[in-house]
Amino acid sequence: MTEPQVWTLIGVFAAVMIGAISLLLRQNDKTLTALSGQNQNTLTMLSRQNENMLTSLSRQNENAITALRNEMNARFDGFQMHFEAKFETLENKFDTKFETLENKIDTRLGSIDRRLEDLDKEVANLATRFWKSS
Repeated sequence: MTEPQVWTLIGVFAAVMIGAISLLLRQNDKTLTALSGQNQNTLTMLSRQNENMLTSLSRQNENAITALRNEMNARFDGFQMHFEAKFETLENKFDTKFETLENKIDTRLGSIDRRLEDLDKEVANLATRFWKSS
């Protein structure tokens, strides 16, 4: 082979290589563009699914919180009614006991008052007897 033939072969080889690289780059560009579009669609679909799931979870949480709030309110109302009944019972017992004590004290004070009046009369009688005063 002569030198011009070698240079011709080198040129042809270089042209084939540049053409092949050019075709590969174009093919890769088309593939990447197609994959980018698919990825965009996939991301959009996943985003919608996540939104739907978050909305569903939010609704479930709201329902659970509402149910819990209603149950707690019902229990607190039950406790309140129970304690009000207990306090009313205690109040009635205390009222009864205080009335009983008040009656006993009134009776005893009345008895003491009568004894003091009797004692006052006796002292007055004694004073009248000893000093003959009125």
